[in-house]
Amino acid sequence: MKKLNSILKLSAFILFVVLMASCKKDEDPYAGYTAEREAALIKEWVAAMKTEKLDFDSTTTGIYYIRDTTKIGTGLNVKTGDKLTVKYAGMFLNGVVFDSSLSFKYTHKDTNPYKRMIPGWEEGIEFLKKGESATFLIPSAQAYGVDGNKPIIPPYEPLLFIIEVVDIQ
Repeated sequence: MKKLNSILKLSAFILFVVLMASCKKDEDPYAGYTAEREAALIKEWVAAMKTEKLDFDSTTTGIYYIRDTTKIGTGLNVKTGDKLTVKYAGMFLNGVVFDSSLSFKYTHKDTNPYKRMIPGWEEGIEFLKKGESATFLIPSAQAYGVDGNKPIIPPYEPLLFIIEVVDIQ
């Protein structure tokens, strides 16, 4: 009986070791999301905009934007403290939408950091007036950075936002 218990314990231990050795650690689903991948995606997007002969501009922080010339705005550009109502769609460069709203209200550059938008949004929207719309390509350094906002936004992920300023108060 004692010998049987020893054999059972040894068998259980060997089974445990074999199972542990055969278990593979889950691979990081974001391993391919690198700064190099992001740079290539942005370069490809810029090339596509040039091919389409779309008129776009960029900022010193790497944000690209294309104004919607069919929507002429009025008044002053968005500034700190303005209470805004906007329509927007946020998407990846492959066109998959991750967020959108037809009537989003917020205070531009709110003093409460938990109510602020990503830096690229805050910077880009200041190019717009009431009634204007633009598409912004925001690099990860101006969005969710090297960590992303998992599980929705991977690390090093450039984002597209189509933003229309509906109202400024």
